[in-house]
Amino acid sequence: MRLTRTAAGAAPRRMQQCAFGREPDSRADRSGVAEPTAAPSSGTSEEPSADQGVVGTGVRFTAGDAVVQVVIDEDNPTTRSFLAMLPMTLEFSDYGGKEKVATPTGEWNFTGAKGLNPEVGDLFSYMPWGNLGFFYNTAGNTFSNDLTKIGKTEDIDWIKLLDGQRVTLAVAG
Repeated sequence: MRLTRTAAGAAPRRMQQCAFGREPDSRADRSGVAEPTAAPSSGTSEEPSADQGVVGTGVRFTAGDAVVQVVIDEDNPTTRSFLAMLPMTLEFSDYGGKEKVATPTGEWNFTGAKGLNPEVGDLFSYMPWGNLGFFYNTAGNTFSNDLTKIGKTEDIDWIKLLDGQRVTLAVAG
């Protein structure tokens, strides 16, 4: 990915599309951070059947010129419940200088969740609060049974630009 500034102090603009991405404000609590603004539309939010598989599905997070692409790399009930919520619009905020998080209104399915040793670029759900997030800094983080992985992005620099923005999430097509 290559970034450039278009005017003094202007936000970076994407010069080329990157492989798939992540999220935004400092709050002491992960809950209540996001406010969904769109419900899933009929027809596009059905969960894929077990034989279709979801690994490799692209999900686009868009806020103005900022676009983060995520590739789904886990086929589990949590990932399928996330995809069933799409499309939706959320507001992301920063948590602890390590994560950008938002709280969808849909129902999560954590059946068989295995936990996660976080890596930069991971898209995850935090089970106790039912939120969705991206890791952009994992210094000092260790494995947690409360996290479940959904996908991965390489658009790390763009995640921070989603902070405090209305972000539209949709399957990339």
